[in-house]
Amino acid sequence: MTTPMSSSKVYFIASSSGFVKIAPLESMPDPSTNLQGDDDDEIQPLSGCPFYHVILSKSHLNPQYKMPLSNTLPLPAAEVLAILNCGSKSWHMRYCRLGKSSNRFFNHRGWKKFAVENGLKDGDACVFELKESSEEKLVFQVQILRGDIPETLLGRKEKEKEKIKKKTMAKDAEKPRGKSAENNQTGESAEMAILID
Repeated sequence: MTTPMSSSKVYFIASSSGFVKIAPLESMPDPSTNLQGDDDDEIQPLSGCPFYHVILSKSHLNPQYKMPLSNTLPLPAAEVLAILNCGSKSWHMRYCRLGKSSNRFFNHRGWKKFAVENGLKDGDACVFELKESSEEKLVFQVQILRGDIPETLLGRKEKEKEKIKKKTMAKDAEKPRGKSAENNQTGESAEMAILID
């Protein structure tokens, strides 16, 4: 179900020509698209516990599945059980810290299971709220904020990229190419132009 968009809300897109195009959307997405599942899984306000957030990128997801943890959180110096609660489900994994270094992360297998089962994608955000931290276990309340970009904007962005690529290829075709290998056999010294964009 979609809700009609107010006529005052628009998206701005910068074009390669330097002008700004206004692209109104016909409707806003259903607010439930940013929810994690059932009705009891709505986005909740933070409780005041320490937290950090991350916008997911390729390094957090397939194929690497790496999730480093913030150095600002009060976390144990040893490997312990970590529990990620998201909505009405829980995922158990290992929290790891490499020696005295600041490298803190969830183990690969556990983070991968969490990411896959929650359908995490590049551009989604996760808010990790630390509910419990001891030498035995860590408990995080995780909220997922979907980073879905409307298709109408994606299509325009891809068209802009294609235009820029074609212009670059056309400029490359116009560049002088220097002398051929046949001319070099006559003893002439070849000059090579170096172009810096």
